[in-house]
Amino acid sequence: MSGFFNYAPVLVLCLLITACSTVPPELGVPDGSTTGNSTNASTGNPGGAHTLSGTIQPGQAAKAHARMADETYPYTVVVQSDQSGKLYRAETDPNGAFNLALPESETGNTITTTLLGPDGRVVGPVVLGQSGGNGIMGAALDHDASLGTIELPDDPTKTAIVPGSDANVTDILDPTVTARLSSDGAPVGLASHGKGSAAETPTERPGAKADADGDGLIDVFDADDNGNGVVDDFDPATLSLIAAAPDYHVNFFMNLKIGTDYAATYYTGTTAEVASRLSTDTVITFEVMTEPAATRSITAARLLETPGPAYLPLTTKLATGGGTPALWRDSDYAFGPETDRYDAFVVPNAAMEAGDTFTLEVTFSDGTTEDISRMINYVFKNIPMLTRYGSPASLADFDMGSTTVNGTQQHPILFDGTQDLVLVFRPPPDETGAQITGMDYGFAVFYNGAGGQLNGQIDEAATWPTRVAGTGTQGTTYTVLAAELGTLSADGTYTATLPRGLFVDTVYLTGGGTSAVADYKIDVTAYCSSGNAAIMLSYSK
Repeated sequence: MSGFFNYAPVLVLCLLITACSTVPPELGVPDGSTTGNSTNASTGNPGGAHTLSGTIQPGQAAKAHARMADETYPYTVVVQSDQSGKLYRAETDPNGAFNLALPESETGNTITTTLLGPDGRVVGPVVLGQSGGNGIMGAALDHDASLGTIELPDDPTKTAIVPGSDANVTDILDPTVTARLSSDGAPVGLASHGKGSAAETPTERPGAKADADGDGLIDVFDADDNGNGVVDDFDPATLSLIAAAPDYHVNFFMNLKIGTDYAATYYTGTTAEVASRLSTDTVITFEVMTEPAATRSITAARLLETPGPAYLPLTTKLATGGGTPALWRDSDYAFGPETDRYDAFVVPNAAMEAGDTFTLEVTFSDGTTEDISRMINYVFKNIPMLTRYGSPASLADFDMGSTTVNGTQQHPILFDGTQDLVLVFRPPPDETGAQITGMDYGFAVFYNGAGGQLNGQIDEAATWPTRVAGTGTQGTTYTVLAAELGTLSADGTYTATLPRGLFVDTVYLTGGGTSAVADYKIDVTAYCSSGNAAIMLSYSK
């Protein structure tokens, strides 16, 4: 499953965690994760019994970083042991060379190698040879070995990255650790970050700690670890493998909530217009907190500009409690201290893509510092879209462009309050254009009186003496789980039926008295542990 770390399960998105150190650090041991692929690092030199070395062709390794043309940044070499599951990394020097020392405990174990670019994105795994039409990914490192001078192909998704002609690994190849190759000869998972039909597999390699599904991507860079066709963020088989978090917990969360002001762009705008809105409407929450069993506390946290997406210098940090957003880089990408965590709410101001990687640096009270890097498994490319509405026996088409019924407060969606309200909607698409089908849905109802929104004043127990089924502990939100939605209909929609008991005409107030409800807003939200996307429209009986 996705996730490798020593200290905490990391919810959301794909992670590579390394330690801040001047020597190649050992990355963590598999410990079970949730939806994000993650590792956690220990600090210090692991003590090398054997080393893996090589050079990324100097002319390529010196390419300027996309966001700063006057500076160059290193590539990163990540090695994973197929027996222990531990990961190790080293950065290239200005000439593209690397020398990665592995501890004595890994002698003879089979390792796989992955190259990351200066922006932290996966360039590709190194294919050491071929066997039976598959790529040999493993090398049983029982002596010092070199990958030689690696010439990066123009497109690693079509041409495999292979050792240089001056490499010396042929005598230690392990043909039992392989990856399926595309017709072009590249690992099948690379082009799609490990998801999609090309990367799927009916079986996993038993006991494998590196790339069990054989798509060429180790789990920390694989959006679908088990190759079952379900992205880890939405996969119950992955979500069930949650381990205790004894030390600290990291969470990155994407939030895309759209009201009627900009909903028309998402419905009818061009691809460029929607992308422009996404770049400023998407809010990313970064947070880190200690767990109850922790013996150390967090004293500071910040994001590193590199390795990181090229748009990081463009991101703005939202001010707590309001205020003008500011460029995050002006505060050195610092997180703010809260009562129980350090966090930051930022707007990317650019198009996010699956495969984007962020690196978080956390400082602890014991003087240690750890880096946590995360690859995004998916991104929202639009919002949930209401297509039809009405009573169970009478549905009407919804037209965002209508001048009479368009979901604005001036022209609310009219429904029969004596019957349940049926909403038919399309789920949001991901970066591939495929509709995201593994998310739960919340239908939050906001009640407006003559003087404005009433939700903060509602006495729920008095208003709903018998709680409406499906609302849980929050009486104003009706929840439908992904499994309850079933499969998409032929026209690519889901249907949810909201009980008429939600839409009371009068609410009791916590301060005493009652208030008549003039109209309602319903926030249709697709959500999981790594993000949500929502559309809020106005309704009236």
